[in-house]
Amino acid sequence: MALLKVKTESGVVEGLPANNQTVSVFKGIPFAKPPVGELRWSPPQPVESWRGVLKAYKFANIPMQPRFNPESGNELAASEFYVVDFPMSEDCLYLNVWTPAISPEEKLPVAVYIHGGGFETGYSYLNAYDGEGFAKRGIVFVTITYRLNVFGFLAHSELEAESPEGSTGNYGTMDQIAAIQWIKRNISAFGGDPDNITIFGQSAGGFSVQNMCETPLLKGKRVFKRAIMQSGGGLNKGGPLDLKPKEVANEIGKEFLDFVGAKNIKEARKIDAKLLIEKYQEFKEKYNLMLPFTPIIDGYVLPEAPHEFFMAGKHPDIDYMIGCTADEMRNKNVKVPAPDVIKEMAKERFGDFADKYLEIIKPDDPQYCKQFFENTFGDEMLAAGIAWCENQIIINRKPAYMYYFSYVPPGAEKEGAHHSAEHHYVFQTLVRSKRPYTGFDYDLSNELANFWSNFIKSGDPNGEGLPAWKPYTSECPMILEIGKERHMIYPTLKPNVKFIIDYTLGRLK
Repeated sequence: MALLKVKTESGVVEGLPANNQTVSVFKGIPFAKPPVGELRWSPPQPVESWRGVLKAYKFANIPMQPRFNPESGNELAASEFYVVDFPMSEDCLYLNVWTPAISPEEKLPVAVYIHGGGFETGYSYLNAYDGEGFAKRGIVFVTITYRLNVFGFLAHSELEAESPEGSTGNYGTMDQIAAIQWIKRNISAFGGDPDNITIFGQSAGGFSVQNMCETPLLKGKRVFKRAIMQSGGGLNKGGPLDLKPKEVANEIGKEFLDFVGAKNIKEARKIDAKLLIEKYQEFKEKYNLMLPFTPIIDGYVLPEAPHEFFMAGKHPDIDYMIGCTADEMRNKNVKVPAPDVIKEMAKERFGDFADKYLEIIKPDDPQYCKQFFENTFGDEMLAAGIAWCENQIIINRKPAYMYYFSYVPPGAEKEGAHHSAEHHYVFQTLVRSKRPYTGFDYDLSNELANFWSNFIKSGDPNGEGLPAWKPYTSECPMILEIGKERHMIYPTLKPNVKFIIDYTLGRLK
């Protein structure tokens, strides 16, 4: 039987056997002090030690976030992910560990998963996330939680003045850093190898992995050895998910405090958490803001625009896997903006190259132009992945492995190979979904779990009985298509996707 009692730097924790008795799971281990009261909008502080044994038997509260509305019309999210209303709290900085180790001396490879949700929603034990499948493959698996939305990413000039480093806004990102550092210091007690850690995440979690590769707070410490970015991260200049500069974020923060009637940060820290999340939703609706509070360029936690940082080769020279789904957030009923609005958006993003982009998408022909707005996020993610792989070649780094998930799960004909479609397959949690999966789906899940596990262990996803997955190189610029068949392909790029790649890499003349 795997370890059930472990001594961490803060005290002893006791876990329980997982469904598979060869695996133990430790739920709700604190890695920082509760960020409440005066610690709201402050960097995470070291967790206080405890006496006796902490019984890590149940998951902790989820972070404060808007409650998912099952009547929202998003049937996919309701059935696949947000299936239970868990209690939420600002006291949310906890992590979960699954381990197959029977002694602390085993030094097994470690994987740390960062959940997605647009930096607004989500938590570390969402329906699809379960580390047991990876643990059964000899991996110590960890999922972490971090502050979200206004609690995790509010920026304000007063908060900047409070910080010795002049930082503001990136509290959720600092939570992620603190969790990874805690894991680095303590994972050996769970039988993990602190020198063989892979970080990975999807959507906002993928962008978070990118941020972990940029932040100087982890640089040079060899904290992790590999990184996986799923439908998030990569290389993208000026895209819809680019980091806001501190000055812009501070202004949004000021507007939010005015909106809630707080004269200053001191008053805002006293507002009840439930009321604050209600006001956050009202603020979004009133000003038509999609995601007002996300990571920013603060000059300390995240010092510069990601595309500049990565193109300069300042990121760790480690093993990378990156990929996206074919349909991501495709919306065939999307409302195409007016031609003048599209032209202004293009000018703002592409500057002198805007006309070339407009020649491609033809905004004055709404019917033709619509195809480029149906899957904007998918196009951006494919471009970001290819650009990342190309940049690794340009700066003479290790070639990356890239995948393209085109398989349409049973019952998902409407959504296609949607955003998060690979989740239940990679985690081997198909049984938790209501889709009518077949034997093929379970075989595919086993295959993907093996690909990911092999990469986590060695940096190479290939293994016995698996289709060949070659890294993306100048000699072989190919990616793995994960569909009914798994095979290497030369990606077919729509003209707008190719344009975004060339613009990001500075190839346009």
